Amino acid sequence: MTRLLRGGLLAFLMTGVFASASASDLTGTAFVGFRGGGALFTSGLNYDRTKSVDPGSGKVTLYDANTKPRLSGDLAFGYVWSDHITLDLWTSWAWSRFKSNAPGSADSYYVATSVPVLLGARFLARDGHPWRPYLGAGGGIYWWSVLSKDLSAAKDPVTFERLRKGVPGVYGTLGVERRFSKYITGTGDVIYHRLFSKDLEDFPSGFNENKAYVQFRVGVNFHFSVSERIESGFPE
Repeated sequence: MTRLLRGGLLAFLMTGVFASASASDLTGTAFVGFRGGGALFTSGLNYDRTKSVDPGSGKVTLYDANTKPRLSGDLAFGYVWSDHITLDLWTSWAWSRFKSNAPGSADSYYVATSVPVLLGARFLARDGHPWRPYLGAGGGIYWWSVLSKDLSAAKDPVTFERLRKGVPGVYGTLGVERRFSKYITGTGDVIYHRLFSKDLEDFPSGFNENKAYVQFRVGVNFHFSVSERIESGFPE
């Protein structure tokens, strides 16, 4: 996985070195973008079925999940609002492989997934340069799930509710955009997602805290005009 991400980043950088940048203005154009990379859940996969409490400190013992990054893919639609502001509507599919340390749960909890629909904006610095760093933020709805080893949705052993739900969430991103040609740009970024998924009622046995994951992505955007006047051949 690490080797794949390293190879994708290297290809992105090499393309940026040898591609020529255009000075034409992208303001007022829309784009469709495709991005790929990896995702790693960083919190929210603790299993707290027994709620064992340390008699001395009163601290609840959690069974931490051992997570590993896996591939993610995104589809984005956007609009270049100004020289520095881009609006983004995008969705993705991200997942992480994990193994719970809860007794007897090795086969019961196997994969965590997230499929969000998000609306956000990016601020790009260094107008007029081929390489442009950016900051972005936004939010939307995240459909998260915990799958068993047969890749079906696992169930809470007390309520028998399936471990999947749509919840609100937010994200922040830091990245860089590279102008390749008149209508093509490339991106590379890191995104932190925060899901407000705390639910002690439906999932009292575990996986009931707020969740978070990180994405590492590279991608390409194809721009097209949405405001250019069509020449009719008739005088105005």
